[in-house]
Amino acid sequence: MRKLLHLVPAISLAIAMIASHPAAAAANVVTVVATINGGGTALMYAGPGMGDKSISSFGIHATLYSDGSATGHVDCVDQHDDTSAGNIFGEVTSWSLNSPDGDIDDGIVLHVTGKLITFPGGHPVVRNFPVTIQHAGGAGVGLWTLGNPSAPFCIERLLSGQIAIRWN
Repeated sequence: MRKLLHLVPAISLAIAMIASHPAAAAANVVTVVATINGGGTALMYAGPGMGDKSISSFGIHATLYSDGSATGHVDCVDQHDDTSAGNIFGEVTSWSLNSPDGDIDDGIVLHVTGKLITFPGGHPVVRNFPVTIQHAGGAGVGLWTLGNPSAPFCIERLLSGQIAIRWN
């Protein structure tokens, strides 16, 4: 029995060495899953069935990680018309994927913490908001939404520029 007790430190050391092996550590490494880059102008609809339209300028950059976290920035500048007058901008903090089933919420959802400035003369208000990238592409093809993915308050169809998604 005493001889077995002398083996406890050696066994503990062996377990610690195996646990700290690079292969074990690699299982916990967070990797880049995709990057999204885009910018341009878009025809902004005020949500399904509302009919109002205006033009917005936007910029999106996001790096998506394997643990669901993300980094990046989103800017959307309304060019003062009849739809959802205001600017919204913020930092991308996480992401999720809505499986394609043909409805309005398909795509990559970026979770953003930022600010909303309403017109006329509103002060910045802190907001958390989802941005759903529905289609990569250029004018007439690129599509993204702002707000609840199932009932967005802004639907943005690109007029110029592009949205590019690169999966790793």
